[in-house]
Amino acid sequence: MPSEKSSASNKKCMPELGTEVRSGISIYKLLSVLGEGGFGTVLEVRRGYRRYAMKIEKYDKSMLHIEAAVMSAAERHSCKHICRLVDYGTQKPRYMFIVMPVLGKDLHTLRHEQLNKRFSLRTSIAIGMQTLAAIEELHRCGFISRDIKPGNFAVGLREEMQHRTIFLFDFGLAKKHSDRDGNEYASRGVVGWRGTTRYGSLKAHERLDLGRRDDIESWFYVLVEITSGTLPWRHVTERNNVRAAKLMARKGTRVHLLYNCPKQYDLMLTIIDALMFEDRPPYQQLQAILEDIGKENEIDTHSRFDWDEDDSTADSQSKQSVSDSGDTALVLNDEDGVISVDESPRTYSST
Repeated sequence: MPSEKSSASNKKCMPELGTEVRSGISIYKLLSVLGEGGFGTVLEVRRGYRRYAMKIEKYDKSMLHIEAAVMSAAERHSCKHICRLVDYGTQKPRYMFIVMPVLGKDLHTLRHEQLNKRFSLRTSIAIGMQTLAAIEELHRCGFISRDIKPGNFAVGLREEMQHRTIFLFDFGLAKKHSDRDGNEYASRGVVGWRGTTRYGSLKAHERLDLGRRDDIESWFYVLVEITSGTLPWRHVTERNNVRAAKLMARKGTRVHLLYNCPKQYDLMLTIIDALMFEDRPPYQQLQAILEDIGKENEIDTHSRFDWDEDDSTADSQSKQSVSDSGDTALVLNDEDGVISVDESPRTYSST
């Protein structure tokens, strides 16, 4: 946690609300604070009549150049599920900033708004397919996230006709996994902790260099949590104990880990655990398993999400608000805390 002294120092470096920030191509009016972190702030800004999110970080602490590189690469690769970069600039030596579309609520927030803190199987499978596609896109751009978690995925806005698309954002811990020719970098061995404790891979707990497989393992924990509403280590905060819980959850029938989940999740975990550092994850095989679950349970993965309003009501509201809307709020959440959930059971035809 940043100290009060460092937080105060950071604020002195930041521009004030009501003022303007200039990039090389545009001017942005600073409207309101959307979120604050240890080294920076996320603001709602306006350029002309359009609304954006601006992430500003203290210049000497900023990792925004990495985020900008990821989003620029995503644009070159025409990625559908990665938040796009609108603008990027610096005000040396005070701060650095990136501008991006405003997004809707993140998956962490949306899950906690649901009954029993979980989604229906229909929505869980649809989320699984889109978030896996987002990770595959990121890897295709030559980057890994090292921090896959629900709070880093958000839905687009209805007024932008993106309310059924899930976007991956926040790439502050991202790193290149391959060179320009597509050659995979070798593991660097022990490098220290990266990620979020609850969703970190077993290799992350060993402080080892992370690869594409580790993003997929973190994705699997997210998938289990949104499906069942919980993870076995939800009340555990010390990292070594979380690691022990993740290892224990893999033993035997894995019923404690995969409680309320389709039986195919067990196969997915077996596939993921077999991956080596340099392996290309079997994205299509995992997608096919999700599709099979959908077919077994007669799920239409293109239907509305659990949190969607009635389409007719929402569409009329969207038409009224679209003229005053912007491109797309960047959402910040701390997911390392302890969260208690209800675990009442449910039944799927696939179990």
